[in-house]
This record gives sequence, structure tokens and C-alpha cells, in this order.
Amino acid sequence: MRTEKTWMWAMLAAGAAAAALAAAAPAAAADPKPGRWKWTEGTIWYVPPAGFPAIVSSPDTNEVLEVYDQTVYSIDRYWKGYIWGYQRVQFWSKSDQMPVTPDSDPTCARMVGSITPEGTLNVSFTPLGGGSRTTGVGFMQKFDKAWTMEMQMTTGSDDLQISHWAYMEYCDIDKKCPLPGIKGTAQSFLQACRDLDTQ
Repeated sequence: MRTEKTWMWAMLAAGAAAAALAAAAPAAAADPKPGRWKWTEGTIWYVPPAGFPAIVSSPDTNEVLEVYDQTVYSIDRYWKGYIWGYQRVQFWSKSDQMPVTPDSDPTCARMVGSITPEGTLNVSFTPLGGGSRTTGVGFMQKFDKAWTMEMQMTTGSDDLQISHWAYMEYCDIDKKCPLPGIKGTAQSFLQACRDLDTQ
């Protein structure tokens, strides 16, 4: 009888250990193919109106300023989970009437990053002409049967920081893509950065 109970407890313990290991193991990818996001090549991503709000803060004070942010970037190339292209961003006061005129001195960056098969994003923005690199992180999220990039970042200097997150939407790079916050299309907005990089 004692041998039978010992065997039963041993089986229960083994089952519990196996369940614990299974719970600790990472879940299998829904789609582990590296080329899952190949379709993003040749797309432009932009912040829709709901994602405009951003904040400007200073590490030295408690003051926080509410602003609007129109970020746009292109994915010119995709290769085995890596992406690269250009980015342009413009900030304005939330009291300004939209759409606003594009800045004559554009804030541009080269964009490079990765998308894992599970849809995790890690994207780096290096300003044209030098400056601090910014890293954005996020996830591919599907809303109303369309993919969005849920992105967030904080960037700036020792004196000033900008924090922003948004569900970025996309359009094909070879189609007209009017911007909701800036006068003109996403293509014309980014073209200033492409031109700047060839000078």
C-alpha cells in the first residue's frame, strides 16, 4: 500500500513539474516565417489624427507641454525581417489650425529596424546631418482588418524630451496619401528628406 501511494505521489509530482515547464516555455510563434512582413516593403506609415497628441517635458522641472506630432516614414526595403527607409517628423501647437504648413527646415532621419515574425518592432532613427539617435519600439496590431504599427518613443536632449505613441497607419508608396495634419501628401512630405540626403 505504501509503495502504491509513493508511486502515485511521484506521478503527481512529475505531472506538476511537466505542467510548470510547459507554462514557463515561450509560446510558439503564430507565424514563424521571417518573410511574414515582406508586404510592408513599399509602404509609407503615418500618424492619424487620434495619434497626434504628444508631450514635451524637461527633466529639470515638472512642466509638461502638450503638442501635436505628425510622424511619417517609408519602408523602402525589407529583407529577412529588417526594414529601412526615411522618416520626417513635425511638431506644432495643438491650438494651431490644421492642416499646418510643412516646415521649411525639415526634421529628417534615416530609418532602420526590424520586425520579428511575431510582429515586435524595434526601429532606429538617425537624424540627417547628425544628432542623437532615437529608438522606437512597438508591435504590429490589427484593427478593422487593417494592420497598424503601435509605436512609442521618447527622444530629446538633457534639457528637453519628447514622448509620443500612436497606432500608425499605412498606404502604398506609389499612391496618393494625403496627410491629416500637414498640407500635402506623405510622399511630398518625405521627398524633402530624400532630397536632403542627396545633397
